[in-house]
Amino acid sequence: MTAAVLVAAVASVEVLGWWLRGRTLVAATSAWLVLAVTAAGVAGAVGPWGAAAVSAGAGAWWVLRWRTGADVAMGVLVVVGGLLLLADGGPDPAAAIIAGLGVAVLLSRTSNDVCRDVIARARAAPRDDAPPPRAVAHLRGGRVIGPLERWLIAALALVGAEAVIVGLMAAKGIGRFPEISDDRGRGSALEEFLVGSLVSWALAGAAALMVAALR
Repeated sequence: MTAAVLVAAVASVEVLGWWLRGRTLVAATSAWLVLAVTAAGVAGAVGPWGAAAVSAGAGAWWVLRWRTGADVAMGVLVVVGGLLLLADGGPDPAAAIIAGLGVAVLLSRTSNDVCRDVIARARAAPRDDAPPPRAVAHLRGGRVIGPLERWLIAALALVGAEAVIVGLMAAKGIGRFPEISDDRGRGSALEEFLVGSLVSWALAGAAALMVAALR
């Protein structure tokens, strides 16, 4: 239950961040304190250590998102959530529902930010022989496709439809084939596609594993 409540609280902090984006730091800090106190009260069902973990986890997520990026924050959350799941992650239908709601939020805009941060870090160390990048107009459909893809993969994994997941992954590759082919040997489009897709699929898989373990 502790891991489930931690993920749900962090997801709540993320939703709060979307709402407060562009607002004053004082408002953001005040709202976060209210959320932390509320989360600690809700987590009373998992004991004082669970309440402390929820409050600390939600705060750490907020700080890591601001200081280092969404990719680092998500990595820390996955590791901490996994350790808590191993510690007290026995089957618990209520915890599975709580975790499901939390990961549904984190697989949306948050995971989009994670994929963008990972791709940006991959771009930060170009090859010495790489040609200069060219300006390309990118559509913004990925902001919608990414969350839908992760939700579908997580849901299909939970119902045991692995063959459909493979088909979905193949369909994504086919849909991106013209863009990758137009890259004309540069390799950057293929690399970005692979990096972004693997990170996205890994997040969906981690979410499905957590809910399945609790269910």
